[in-house]
Amino acid sequence: MKTIRYLGIALILASMSSSAQAQRNPREIGWDEFFQTVLSNNLEMIIERYDVSISEAAYMASRVFQDPELEMIFPVFDDDEFSGFPRNIEFEMEVPLELFGKRRNRIRQARAEKYAAQASFDDFLHYLRADAANTWVEVITNQLILERMMLNLEQLNQFLDVNRTLYEAGEIGEVDVMQTRVEVRLFQSELFDARMEYSELMGAVYFLMGGMTTDSLVFTGTIPVDPPVLNYQDLLERALNHRSDLVAAKRNAEAAEYAMRLARSERFPDISLIFGYHNEEAVRPGPGFAASYAGLIIPLQFSGFNRGALRMSTFEMEQSRTEMQAITLDIETGLLTAWERYRMMMQKRMLFTETILEDAEKVRDAIVLSYQLGDVSLLEVLEAQSTLNEVYISYYETLARFAASLVELSKQSGEWFVEF
Repeated sequence: MKTIRYLGIALILASMSSSAQAQRNPREIGWDEFFQTVLSNNLEMIIERYDVSISEAAYMASRVFQDPELEMIFPVFDDDEFSGFPRNIEFEMEVPLELFGKRRNRIRQARAEKYAAQASFDDFLHYLRADAANTWVEVITNQLILERMMLNLEQLNQFLDVNRTLYEAGEIGEVDVMQTRVEVRLFQSELFDARMEYSELMGAVYFLMGGMTTDSLVFTGTIPVDPPVLNYQDLLERALNHRSDLVAAKRNAEAAEYAMRLARSERFPDISLIFGYHNEEAVRPGPGFAASYAGLIIPLQFSGFNRGALRMSTFEMEQSRTEMQAITLDIETGLLTAWERYRMMMQKRMLFTETILEDAEKVRDAIVLSYQLGDVSLLEVLEAQSTLNEVYISYYETLARFAASLVELSKQSGEWFVEF
């Protein structure tokens, strides 16, 4: 299909917007510019990106050693009335040591969570691209339908003018003119409904783009109609090995396993090394003494007998593994459904070609000519005009549904097959 440029859609936007919006300048926008705007400004994507930054910061924090503690005591009595008191200087440093692999498991858990956050963000970007593609196809389709409906209304108005001329010439009755006028009014009502749907769709477009634009957007592009060469088994194998949500689930399962190991090791106490120096003067005139010492602090961690934290982390690990199995099953069933839908829509799309549009045009023109010659009735003409409009709309909707099935197959397989 040739590239579609809908400068006339600016008139549609102007007629269905407020007076302030009607003064906005139309601006054409293609798929590449639209999607780059989504990647730069989409608010949900920005929120998801913070999870990656948070996980990276958490990984950095997990590598920190516990801080040692230094205690210093100096003499403070300098007045004469306290001159007989002992004077001492004391230094003591306590160095905590994490044992039983606590630091190692904490680092591994944080690293797995960081990889999981990155995979989840990649999965979000994949779904965001699919949402943007579906919205794009819907917008292009609506523009095509609106353009067709405006042309159909123009043809009905021309037919109404012809009937008025025939009525004034006495060749047809007034009923034919009134019937044609009723059809025009009914179709105008349908056109207003279509414009309202397009206006609501633009709200979704602006949300994806992260904000309103100062210009009135006119989307230019094509609906993909050429099916790529695909094999279901290859798609399934690649999806089970590389789809981002499954990668994230595997990383989360790893993180849960390390969290369980960390909870198990935290039931055992840590120790602290003590190094100190003590220098004290006895009450004068007695001699003073100085001493260096070292030792251990071993907490009596009776809380380690409570297995609650360990049981909780064990259940979380089992939960993450079950979630990974659920995602695997979801990939298999979702991909199969998307594949079957894609195949059916590909077959249906082959029924709708531009030839069917040309045939519908020829049938309508032939019936209009027969009506002018008095061979057919007005109802046959109106039915042919309505059929022509329905054929065009069905053609556009079929192309859109085929493109949507290709987008869904891309989303389920984890790869991208849509080219605008």
